[in-house]
Amino acid sequence: MPLRVCIDAGHGGEDPGTVNGKRYEKDDTLRLALQLGKILKANGVDVVYTRTEDIYSSPINKANIGNRLNADYFISIHRNTAIFKKTSGVKTLVYNKKGMKYKIAKDINDSIAAIGFINRGVKSRKCTTVLYHTNMPALLIKIGFITNDSDNILLESKYNEIVEAVAKSFLEVQGLQYNSL
Repeated sequence: MPLRVCIDAGHGGEDPGTVNGKRYEKDDTLRLALQLGKILKANGVDVVYTRTEDIYSSPINKANIGNRLNADYFISIHRNTAIFKKTSGVKTLVYNKKGMKYKIAKDINDSIAAIGFINRGVKSRKCTTVLYHTNMPALLIKIGFITNDSDNILLESKYNEIVEAVAKSFLEVQGLQYNSL
């Protein structure tokens, strides 16, 4: 039976997430999540999504989708935000820094940082709904600060590399070969 991954595009619908001008986090996360899913599917992974269009679903409902569908892993895609516009980088959140989820989170975070983002590391967050209400290892990737124009430019100019880095890191930690599209 193939590995099943639930991919969560953060926010959605009436919840835009962080906004910077005409850029909405919910749009970036959906685009990234769908492309990640496409790559993982092409590599033999059974992919399910918390959303595939611009609709709202609560974080607890998103966690429950992964639980109901018996996902082996839950990957939530987000952008970050800061009051200071110069704050930048990639950060990945996990419930705790133990087990396979931590190794996957660290490898993904490091691979995105290698593309050009500042590496803000892997952090433990016990109060993040999709991390503690999921029955499977879960991680939440914050790919650049939407409030930082340089991070937005990097996201656009290296978009394919970023999504491929996430997919490749995930697959390699699982002992699976990565084949590019």
